[in-house]
Amino acid sequence: MVQPLSNISSLSPKLLALKNSLLGSNTSSREEKVEAGVSLMILDENDYLETLLIQRTERHDDPWSGQIGLPGGRVKPSDGTIRSTIHREVLEEVGVDLAADGDELGALSIGHPIRRLEMRVQPWVYGLKRRPSVTIGPEVSSAFWVSLPSLPLTRTASQVSIRGEHRTVDCFLVEGKVVWGYTYRVLTELLEVLGIIARP
Repeated sequence: MVQPLSNISSLSPKLLALKNSLLGSNTSSREEKVEAGVSLMILDENDYLETLLIQRTERHDDPWSGQIGLPGGRVKPSDGTIRSTIHREVLEEVGVDLAADGDELGALSIGHPIRRLEMRVQPWVYGLKRRPSVTIGPEVSSAFWVSLPSLPLTRTASQVSIRGEHRTVDCFLVEGKVVWGYTYRVLTELLEVLGIIARP
């Protein structure tokens, strides 16, 4: 029997496998209260997985000023759900409409940014149906795609300033940009789920 077109997944086999892995993993509950959310938008073109990273605009009132991160932001009372927060923030920051161009795959573990340990942040993973046009908003200075399989090859250590102290941290060094802290931890968890790097 022919399956109706509306029920046929637009996801590639790799993205379907990722969705199944996320659904079967022991990640944070979807019902937990969080203060912010970020999005990992995964593009599979010709069996080549990429995700979109952003560099935040330099601002004196932003604790993550100039850092490399994932599109997302704080929950607003008007959002209703963390998904609404992520959809709104992604549209504002990089001009991508997840409702039209993305398929929700699942959640990763709730974490805490080093500069805001009291803040609970939920990462959500989306599979993209096509490569979107990226239009950056005022809080973003640039956005760029990175190859997920190549990320482990860029793993290194670098010095950063945390609350005025210089520390050596694990990071990915992507096109001369240091990806560390919360974003590094989220990407590492995603690579573990994908089987690109082994779980500790």
